[in-house]
Amino acid sequence: MHVPAEMLDGAVCPVTIAVSAATAAAAAVLVVKSENRPSVGRFALASAAIFGIQMLNYPVWNGISGHLVGGALAAFLLGVPAGILAMALVLTTQALLFADGGVTMLGANILNMGIIGAGVSGLVFRLLGRRWSEGPAVRWGIAAAASVFLAACALSVELALSGKGNLGVYGTLVGIHAVLACVEGLVTFALAKALQDDERRHQIALAAMLLLSVALCPLASSFPDAFEWTMAGAGLLPNAPNFVRAPFAEYDAFGSAMAAGAIGAAAVAMAAALAAFVLGRLSSLRAAPKAEK
Repeated sequence: MHVPAEMLDGAVCPVTIAVSAATAAAAAVLVVKSENRPSVGRFALASAAIFGIQMLNYPVWNGISGHLVGGALAAFLLGVPAGILAMALVLTTQALLFADGGVTMLGANILNMGIIGAGVSGLVFRLLGRRWSEGPAVRWGIAAAASVFLAACALSVELALSGKGNLGVYGTLVGIHAVLACVEGLVTFALAKALQDDERRHQIALAAMLLLSVALCPLASSFPDAFEWTMAGAGLLPNAPNFVRAPFAEYDAFGSAMAAGAIGAAAVAMAAALAAFVLGRLSSLRAAPKAEK
């Protein structure tokens, strides 16, 4: 679902950048004010694990692959505000190091996979809780599926506003992602069911998920993902250059996908740890005047 460079035109890029930046800033403020924000280690490990699972493209059908987005999982593990920030860090790292998603498209990618992925899934989870007595794992699974489907719808709107595609293209894009949404929902349900109410299990599972993702990334499907396949079939996929000179384009580091996965996971973990540390310090400074009173 990563939008490549030169895919979107007009006001779509600056508007999505502004919306994503404002939302990320608001999420950071909420994390600073929260008394239940994730620890530095938890934030770093969860962010790196989400990066890892996104690398694992799986074959779907007819030469199409899909991968987990992980937005709802980020919200489940970290809370919605921190989940949005984690997704933004993952997507930014993917663009800068691996040319996965254009830099000028970063606002759209964060909006679709981060804000809708983590933010809207958290909203759906909460709304379901008001009307339904089912356990949280089921609600997180439904929220995850809904977030992927809504992200595909948002992407279709962005394409339409850019003058790219037609109703047939948008229908294909949304239809394929409806299938991928079901996979996302089932995986998120299973993980939420296994991890609920057990902090130690969270840490062990996240570490195992990260290591397994890095180990398995050489086996990831080489088929184009649903978005690339749809756009290529319509003759709309741009042959965009690597504007930022990403050092490991196409997730190839020194000829090894595993090395690329390890480098990416380490980069995300370090960036997330730094972000969590800074937010924690800001929270401490904010609390200091109250303690003096």
